[in-house]
Amino acid sequence: MIRNEHLVQLFRAHAQQEEQAFSSTAETIIKDVLAGNDHTLAKQLQQALDISSQRKRSSLGKHTLLPLPTDRRNGETLISIQEGNVSQDQIFFSSSTERQISRIFEEHHQKLKLAEYGYYPKSKLLFWGPPGCGKSYTAAFIAHELGLPLGTVQLSAAISSFLGDTASHIQRIFETAEKTPMVLFFDEVDSIAKQRDDPNDVGELKRIVNSLLQAMDTFRSTKSIVIAASNHQYLLDPAVWRRFDDIVQFPLPSKTECEKYLRYLLNGVKFHGAIANTVKSLSGASFADIKKIVIEAIKTVLLQGQTDISLQDIVAQAQLTKKMLYEAKKPSPNNQQHKTLQ
Repeated sequence: MIRNEHLVQLFRAHAQQEEQAFSSTAETIIKDVLAGNDHTLAKQLQQALDISSQRKRSSLGKHTLLPLPTDRRNGETLISIQEGNVSQDQIFFSSSTERQISRIFEEHHQKLKLAEYGYYPKSKLLFWGPPGCGKSYTAAFIAHELGLPLGTVQLSAAISSFLGDTASHIQRIFETAEKTPMVLFFDEVDSIAKQRDDPNDVGELKRIVNSLLQAMDTFRSTKSIVIAASNHQYLLDPAVWRRFDDIVQFPLPSKTECEKYLRYLLNGVKFHGAIANTVKSLSGASFADIKKIVIEAIKTVLLQGQTDISLQDIVAQAQLTKKMLYEAKKPSPNNQQHKTLQ
């Protein structure tokens, strides 16, 4: 039996062009129909909803045709638009991170219910944690799940050497997200949100941070989401933290999460060895590191004419990767000599 309140929510979502709320309410109605044992109608409704969803996804490309802000001096685009093509099975979280992301989705799926009481879903999010732990992937995942394009801020173009240009770029970037529904993603946001107490700053840093704070304060879009990511959260100005509706940590994977991700990567591959020992050899590695190590180990085995992979193969690749990272972080002799001369 279809409930009257669900029909009201469906029509309201359509009138307000809230696509995600419309789809969520439509799925609820289909469940109501199934509960009434009308399987034929439920199937017809589901097919109609699937066709509608496919058309909406295929129309994402039109967003690239909308006018995007550019640097007026050299014409560089300040935002790149693409489809968020990361799905649920490609994402791995810690349990605490997963709870927060699930809550964000729940609020957006139930935004009409919140609006009835004067509340709105979270729209300004800060992701922080070490590199390779899923911050960028999650931004794309949120865009995919909410049917929005992913607009990544091109910081190389946004940050200008000309006085006042960077602050102007920030304002125009936010203005675009106000007018065009998207997930606006600032990767490495610490580059424009550093603490304003730098004694060497001549005033430009303060101007940039103040512009960012002002833009976030005035951002009122109900259809766009702003996500900022930082690998160096300790550099962020304290006032920046308070501008976000939610702060989500992306820690290094635990043993359980590492094992789960390993099984995903090794799915369909003949593996010889104990997963627990493999996990131990990957201690301290990020999700991105684990993926790189396992894929390199599989490719090495294939190039050697074998089809099975062993614990030793992954351990050897892990040791090689760690050695390469260690060598890359070591100060060069030239740098050491320069420091000595100083």
